[in-house]
Amino acid sequence: MTQEKPGPGFYRNYFREIDVVHGLLTKPKDRDWLLSTPPDDVKQTDVVLYLGCNVLRTTHMIRTVQDIFKLMGVNFASVGGKTYCCGIQHFQRGDEDSGRAVAATTAANFQKFNPEQVVMWCPSCIYFYDDIMDMRGAQKEKSFDFNHVAEFLVDNLDKLDFQPQPETTVALHYHTGRAQGDAEAEAAKILLSKLPGVNVIDVGTDARFGRHCTPAVRERMGADEWETMATGFVEKAIDQGVDTFATLYHGCQRHMCRYEADYPVKVEHYLTVVGRALGIEHEDLHKKHVLSGDVDAIMEETSPCAIANGIPLEEARQVIQKVYPAR
Repeated sequence: MTQEKPGPGFYRNYFREIDVVHGLLTKPKDRDWLLSTPPDDVKQTDVVLYLGCNVLRTTHMIRTVQDIFKLMGVNFASVGGKTYCCGIQHFQRGDEDSGRAVAATTAANFQKFNPEQVVMWCPSCIYFYDDIMDMRGAQKEKSFDFNHVAEFLVDNLDKLDFQPQPETTVALHYHTGRAQGDAEAEAAKILLSKLPGVNVIDVGTDARFGRHCTPAVRERMGADEWETMATGFVEKAIDQGVDTFATLYHGCQRHMCRYEADYPVKVEHYLTVVGRALGIEHEDLHKKHVLSGDVDAIMEETSPCAIANGIPLEEARQVIQKVYPAR
């Protein structure tokens, strides 16, 4: 469903918030993912890891998936941020021509790497390139194939040496309603099931969750109804002995991590669980700040990153108050 075209400055403000949150979590010198347009003579890579935009709010996921790829010996380059927007933000707000143009520009940037595969992270990007741009349908015109991270890892299970983990029971929060989304969920379940010591149970899902957990879905459904639905699955999982409620997408993790404060369960992205079995561990700073809700403490912790990124501290405080509201 499309909305009315936004007013002037909407996209600038939308992407600015992402940039600020990203800038509060990482210093420029610590990033090895590309946020700018690649030069025409960029080095060839077998795989382009396409991060999308909003995952920049949860950089521990970027570090985790990159470390897994490195461990596997994948020749890859990671790209993301507003320069690599898929166009869905424009398209769903009525700027359909702009959305298609943005998507085409991003696809042209993928092409510069001359990759064999573009491995996608974001469900919205996958939906837009599949269902709107029909990039897989136009595959004959492309020199690379598309894949989702979870499916890519399942295709390369022989390169993953999972180590035994403390006995734990995990339930995956997933989405249904599209064949591609169902395939991504199945791939994540397969990965979790391969971890020694990890017992995976299926508590089901609800098509009302939509393609993934977003503010738009909650607003359309109603906050109270969405909350009842979401906590119902958390409670069902706990009743069945679950220790970890694993989320499939970055948006799901952002919205559901707060349940750790109210329920006796860990809420972690599924790749955090997978990465741990490979000796990879990166702290979920988004969850830490959400559970804290202490604006002053978050400011103190993130100020060095803000300064390194040239973010005015007053702007940083305003974004922190919005994204990590006081509990």
